[in-house]
Amino acid sequence: MRSNEGIEDDGVQLVEPHAPNPHRQVSNDGFDPGDWKSRIIAGRATGAAAKAPAWLDASYETLRTQVMDPAYPCFFGTIAEKRGEMFYSYVNGKDIRDLAATMQTFAELVSLPQYRRNNIAVFFEPDAQPLAHEAYHEWFWSILQHLHDVDPDPLADSQPDPSHEDWEFSFAGVETFVVCACPSFRLRHSRNLGPGMVLLFQPRSVFVDTITNKVIGREARNQVRKRLETWDEIGAHPDLGFYGDPGNLEWKQYFLDDANLQADERCPFLKRQREKRAAHSTDGQVQARRRND
Repeated sequence: MRSNEGIEDDGVQLVEPHAPNPHRQVSNDGFDPGDWKSRIIAGRATGAAAKAPAWLDASYETLRTQVMDPAYPCFFGTIAEKRGEMFYSYVNGKDIRDLAATMQTFAELVSLPQYRRNNIAVFFEPDAQPLAHEAYHEWFWSILQHLHDVDPDPLADSQPDPSHEDWEFSFAGVETFVVCACPSFRLRHSRNLGPGMVLLFQPRSVFVDTITNKVIGREARNQVRKRLETWDEIGAHPDLGFYGDPGNLEWKQYFLDDANLQADERCPFLKRQREKRAAHSTDGQVQARRRND
């Protein structure tokens, strides 16, 4: 989970700012902080209507066991799980047809004040045999590309290019830091959260203090790095950086190598440019008509 949010406040304490409330009431939407299945999203359905598959229970329990470990590096994730501020979804096999609708529902929910700190973990059905690391890499980027290509946000075409330090993955107008965890990570345990691939989408609002409106503490990133040194069997990846820093590229941190090899300079993600293509197509049609006149 994210450890690199251009931190500004040196005085932040790395403890839960508010203790979890086990008696927190079920929301009007039916989301219960004490019942993870009530917070499942599948397309436009939520809770019991989302019809979670049988395999999801084991995948969720593996993630929860790791995230709730006191030594888990990303305390943001631990706090979110404790408070019931996580949404969940699933993908059966390789069928991602409903994923865009799921992310649309998630985007609508996190636009509401009561859910602005929520993340979503998307679990993928475990393969009979885990894939090679490169295969997960290709599958991950094809999923983000698909979501971008069908993004309903009219501003999707005007997003920065991934090679720009201002770029962050966005869907339905919500910018999110994305973490891919998969079973092909052998040394980087922080990126292996179960028997199947797991995508964690963390909106930028998660890392902003609701009172001061400042990005949460400079010391936070250093503390996460220290925890990674103990949790993982390999040093921090050289592509890890801090949002907003000169030269930092977010896409390089989404899917990491397991041997600390730096990512290629060219991002696999291609910015959608439908408006330009449409304009080019229209110009071509006009010129063809003129030639035929």
